Amino acid sequence: MIRPFLIAILAASPVLATALPAYAEEGTEGVSVVRGQFTDKIENRLPAGDTTSLAQGKLATYWVEMSNPGEATEVTLVWKLDGKEVVRQSLDIGRAPHWRTWGSCSTQKAHTIEIEVLDKDGHSLKTDSATLS
Repeated sequence: MIRPFLIAILAASPVLATALPAYAEEGTEGVSVVRGQFTDKIENRLPAGDTTSLAQGKLATYWVEMSNPGEATEVTLVWKLDGKEVVRQSLDIGRAPHWRTWGSCSTQKAHTIEIEVLDKDGHSLKTDSATLS
């Protein structure tokens, strides 16, 4: 009686072994924004300023920390000044729970600045804005 039970388990083992990795991949979430911040400078891979310092400068930087449990990918930063899109920047994102990266854009004497972070398929991950004046 034990022998047929053991044979049935051993016969099912290859099926279970191939099904489990597929199930694990389906449960994995894609790239996401952990946090983001406007700044005027980066020190030691971290933002070292805030939005008040942007009004005095000519360049805005958006620092973003990403979570990516999957393969390396890229995100796009869409920069808008006073409601008008001015530039798109692609940023490489490696596989990591806390991947830090940033992009920069000239403020061009704008009053408001907006950023949208898009995944590789163009889906919005985060929108952020700041008043510069």
